[in-house]
Amino acid sequence: MGRETDRRRRFPRWGAWALPVGALWGPVVGLLVGAVLGNAAIGGAIGAGLGIGVGIALLAAAFVIATD
Repeated sequence: MGRETDRRRRFPRWGAWALPVGALWGPVVGLLVGAVLGNAAIGGAIGAGLGIGVGIALLAAAFVIATD
């Protein structure tokens, strides 16, 4: 019990940034990959979906770590 009182629980900073960064960089990377492969619009859409999905997964992991 004493160990938990000494350690302050904080929400991880990487968890707070996961969703906004995923939402911003996912479409950018998707557009670049899509432009190289021939269709930037589809690449941007796929990148946005992947970026937001990864951001949500990291946000959920940060919640688990913060509540442990």
